[in-house]
Amino acid sequence: MGYKMVFSDMDGTLLWKGVSISVENSAAIRKAVDKGVDFVICTGRGVFGVERFLEELNLIGRKGYVICQNGAAVYDLRDMKLVIRRSFSPALIAPVAKIARELGLEIYYYDDRRFLAERHTERVERYTKVMGTNLRILKDPMEYEGEFTKCLFNGPKEKLLELKEKALPLVGQHGNLFFSSDVYLEFVQKEVTKGNALEATAKEAGVDLKDVIAIGDSDNDLSMIQRAGLGVAMKNGEEHVKAAADYITERTCDEHGVAEVIEKFILS
Repeated sequence: MGYKMVFSDMDGTLLWKGVSISVENSAAIRKAVDKGVDFVICTGRGVFGVERFLEELNLIGRKGYVICQNGAAVYDLRDMKLVIRRSFSPALIAPVAKIARELGLEIYYYDDRRFLAERHTERVERYTKVMGTNLRILKDPMEYEGEFTKCLFNGPKEKLLELKEKALPLVGQHGNLFFSSDVYLEFVQKEVTKGNALEATAKEAGVDLKDVIAIGDSDNDLSMIQRAGLGVAMKNGEEHVKAAADYITERTCDEHGVAEVIEKFILS
């Protein structure tokens, strides 16, 4: 079988130590692209935290897509224009934000390229530096003039679990709440998943799902791993994600696991 598209998560999958693309991963991706395979980054990050890696891989300007905010924002690589936007109203997330504040959690809001937080903390400062974005303080979501594409809650896992339990009865019919790591609980519009974004972009590219590989490690990657013709979980992935995968890498994200997948299923 000749795979034509590879969808890869970033943190815990593509990135080495969470900060860079290894020489090994980069080389394998370039070889796959030269062979005519589309490489699609599919991440929970805002586009501001992805563009430098797209530039590094020479993907900007090519025909293709980058999937951000778990599918809430999809951009055309040719001009980096937003082509899919799935948003929700401030009124929907406001009662959840109130509970999060009471639990002492940090709250971040996204709208396309805008990043907003309710408080300026050391953690927020580190986050903006890593992601390469500017910060706008928004103390109450109801004060925002538009809609959000994602909301992120940051804090201890036990507090996030409590928030999820209390929030689901309030917003469960209108949005998705899921973990992207032990310290991040994310909220997006109901139909927003990486799996749905994968299917939409593969269809746009004229590629059958059986010819698609999806690689990830966390709960938010599960939908695309299940949707792809070949669903791959990283060795360092969560157990339920590995249980759902067709293949589990022998290497971790810090051992160039993405290169392993490309070499085994595309270049060999």
